[in-house]
Amino acid sequence: MKRTTLIVAMLLIGISAFAQQMVNNNGPLVKKIEVRGSAEMEIIPDEIFIRIALKEYKDGSKKVEMNKLEAELVKAVKSLGLPQESLQVDNIYGYNWDPRKKRSDDFMATKSFRLKVSNVKMINDLVAKLDSEGVNSMGVDEVSHSKIEEYRKELKIKALKMAKEKAEFLLTGIDEEIGSALEIEEIDYNAPTPMRMSNVAMMKSESASMDYQSELDFKNITIRSEMRAVFEIK
Repeated sequence: MKRTTLIVAMLLIGISAFAQQMVNNNGPLVKKIEVRGSAEMEIIPDEIFIRIALKEYKDGSKKVEMNKLEAELVKAVKSLGLPQESLQVDNIYGYNWDPRKKRSDDFMATKSFRLKVSNVKMINDLVAKLDSEGVNSMGVDEVSHSKIEEYRKELKIKALKMAKEKAEFLLTGIDEEIGSALEIEEIDYNAPTPMRMSNVAMMKSESASMDYQSELDFKNITIRSEMRAVFEIK
């Protein structure tokens, strides 16, 4: 009986020591609070990317070639005070089928370009200088801002501060105090571009020859940041 009692006692001591060791290995229990903070900003874009597609065409029996159309486009871009690097070739393609005549004709090339301007007035001035017959299509492809990355960094800081303020506010309701940050995570929505628009045709109209100059701005860009944070409760 004594031997049995001794063995049981040793087993109990061993289990107790093992349980104590598990608690020590895991460390003390940390009270914590998890919150999210977000921030938004609206900015007027100062980078407007437009796609311009020029097409060769027939003026009577004479073919107006791409070199002439491209030279006019380059000249128009320079007249706006834009550097040459603001204009890039986007794509080149062509065809030799005239649907009106329902037969093959001379090969007609189409060349698309991507141009970066800073405001809507530049687009209006550009349209007025181009040969409308040689413009296949023109449309806004993307809008952004030259300081958008700087604004995004500011929003991340603001969102994180909002998360901290939220945690402090919630803890006052239970008479607790916020401690140090344990985890910080950015919630990524995978939105690399602020705004894209379909390739809507923008051809020269009668109003292009009038004295009216547009003072309208492009639609605002909305950028957003959200942060997840875990804070220790003291």
